[in-house]
Amino acid sequence: MCEIEMLKNHVEKKSDVESLMGLDIDLTDKVIEQLMENLGMCLDFPIVRVFSTIHKTGKSFYDYKMYVRLLKFYLGCKDISKEKRDKFYKKNVFNKEEKIGYRIIQLLESQDVDEKALLIGKLYVYCVEKEYDIKSFFRISQIVQKCYFDDLEYLFYWESKETICAKNKKIPQEIMESLYSNGLLSERGYDGGGFSEDDDEGVEYALSKYGQIILSVINEDLF
Repeated sequence: MCEIEMLKNHVEKKSDVESLMGLDIDLTDKVIEQLMENLGMCLDFPIVRVFSTIHKTGKSFYDYKMYVRLLKFYLGCKDISKEKRDKFYKKNVFNKEEKIGYRIIQLLESQDVDEKALLIGKLYVYCVEKEYDIKSFFRISQIVQKCYFDDLEYLFYWESKETICAKNKKIPQEIMESLYSNGLLSERGYDGGGFSEDDDEGVEYALSKYGQIILSVINEDLF
């Protein structure tokens, strides 16, 4: 387990994978072996069986980026309760382990930043705990994939307000439009504003169902 902790420290301190590429190959292999074992125990199915084949063909920048994303995904979903996990597995994953595992690897690989892998791990926990099906997990994760990651931080503004106008002093209009077009906001009406040019006005946006889900699993440390 000490190798996993060492890799975790590297990932948390670096925004890229340069430090990982300097690790001894045998040590890196051992880290990946531990990570595969832990992910298998966490999800109850061997998500990285397909990835292990890629790993054995040679060490590349792609491999190291995937190490980071697999680790972040594991850190995001490692605290699933066993009872809920078993129920989710029997209903959604049983007899489809390799198919689901491969789809998760494709999902992690397709993200534009590594931090989304941690968020996707948290979303997996949410779907398991709330008894959503696997299709819902992939649907929500697809929304995360389409979003510009830093825009998600603006969801925190809806913690204190139910609706926010399109024209406001806190969130740039292009970000409001992006969050809306990616399915995280829904229209709730129109506010004509007041007498001052500085008043908020325009379409009123509230969090959609998916916006609420993502807000519930993110925290400020993620950004």
